[in-house]
Amino acid sequence: MTLNYTDQHYLAEPEWLHRHLGDADVRVLDARFDVRTDAKGRYHEVAGRDGYLKGHIAGAQFVDLKADLACPQNRTSIIGAEGFAALMGKLGVSNTHMVVVYDDKGGLWAARLWWALRYYGHDNVKILNGGLGAWRAAGYGLETEAPSPTPSQFTATAQTDLRVEKHDVLAAIDDQDTMIIDALPKPFYYGKAVLYPKCRKGHVPGAYNVPAEYNLDPKTGRVRSMAELQDVWQHVISHPAQRYITYCGGGVFAAFTLFILALMGYGNTALYDASWAEWGADESLPIETGASPT
Repeated sequence: MTLNYTDQHYLAEPEWLHRHLGDADVRVLDARFDVRTDAKGRYHEVAGRDGYLKGHIAGAQFVDLKADLACPQNRTSIIGAEGFAALMGKLGVSNTHMVVVYDDKGGLWAARLWWALRYYGHDNVKILNGGLGAWRAAGYGLETEAPSPTPSQFTATAQTDLRVEKHDVLAAIDDQDTMIIDALPKPFYYGKAVLYPKCRKGHVPGAYNVPAEYNLDPKTGRVRSMAELQDVWQHVISHPAQRYITYCGGGVFAAFTLFILALMGYGNTALYDASWAEWGADESLPIETGASPT
């Protein structure tokens, strides 16, 4: 199945995964996660382990995006190479395996794990198109038994060009060859809502806003077709850049944006890992409010 993406390497259809579930060289990782609000409007991060235990794709193992992937010393940063290698080894993932990641939100959360694998040198990784919803819609079942993988050896080598720090973003503001993309919902970008209690409202100056969820069909949770993506991204791709930097609240939705850019054929991209959790809290860094550049 193809939807005319420029590069479909990173996308797995449910039918394809169903055919290859038993392959010895395929590993499946469940990366469900969510952010919910309480009665007072406060945000709470919720790992998806409970949902995983109630039912997951056969053989899939659970990865907690915060507990497993965040650096213990700096929660806004990806875990170090040694820790990531140990995690993959414990899950039975080696450098020779093809990895398929999924969640129950069309890949918006699983993309963090997709990016982390690529950042540590494992390019053979795909996101399940439509996630768990598309899997079930195709008529495929779930299981509740958690597998016990055989540990393997994983070597993590950071691909430093795929990740940037705040000083890189600051330099990119005035770089005409680099475009900064904000993947947050519009109220946060416009400065009408506060993302984190200790952060200011607004966005990185000059950043274009393409909310991550706009890349998904709201009815199916699947990635939009190439033609539809071109419409979503029209105001960005009409101003071509040599390099794209994405950010969001904590490097998750922005990773999904990198995934979409990869499907569209834009390969010179990087993630501002710490994202607004760092930028919005640093009073020395500039911010803007209002609409995207024209």
